[in-house]
Amino acid sequence: MTRFQPSSSQTSRLAAQQSGAPPPRPAGPGLDRPRQAIRQAIDAAGLTLKQASRLLGRNDAYLQQFLYRGSPRRLPEPARLQLAELTGVDQSQFLDSDLQAWRPTHQDMAVTVPLHAVHAAAGGGSFADDGDMSQTGLTFPPDLLRRITSAPAGGLKLLSVSGDSMSPTLEDGDLVMIDTGRLMPSPPGIFILDDGVGLVAKRVDAIPNTMPPQLRLSSDNPAYSNYQRRLDEVHIVGRVVWFARTI
Repeated sequence: MTRFQPSSSQTSRLAAQQSGAPPPRPAGPGLDRPRQAIRQAIDAAGLTLKQASRLLGRNDAYLQQFLYRGSPRRLPEPARLQLAELTGVDQSQFLDSDLQAWRPTHQDMAVTVPLHAVHAAAGGGSFADDGDMSQTGLTFPPDLLRRITSAPAGGLKLLSVSGDSMSPTLEDGDLVMIDTGRLMPSPPGIFILDDGVGLVAKRVDAIPNTMPPQLRLSSDNPAYSNYQRRLDEVHIVGRVVWFARTI
């Protein structure tokens, strides 16, 4: 008579049934992505579901029911954070797929605008660019940055003003944001440019009907004289779109 020996999985299932304990469940098939991640994290930490449930301050069957019976439907945030701490896994791995898709990415949470190393040089309202090397930056919430300018973030720079030639609009020590994609004074505005002598902050407008084209460089402080430059004599770095000041 042919006899069939039960497999190891059948033996485990029979033993579990005899002891009254729930049979072991697979960590993969049948579980959605966050539940798979939770089961794998618990296994990697060397814990049973019962032990992990107790460490969460829940009843012995809490995680078993969550993983395999869908109750609760979503792991509460305190339990998710505590489980992440117990297992050493990033809690975002335990988020449901809809929450994972909603959660803002790192890039969405902050936009860094580089602050370039500049040192004040002689003369009102001038800059001396130290190799144009970005040393640090300021981070802006995306919504706030979009309120300031619609320009691509990659074309924005921060610089410090030195001197009083643009007072009272810009004061000594003000921080200005420039859009390096806007290089033509149309419409007129405040620009950072190299006028052939140094890097300056000036109000710039094109003088009509001049050939070669001429630019008028104006200071808001009446103590400083306005002057003109040919367009090919200057290098415009960018238009000032925002400034910050210490009170």
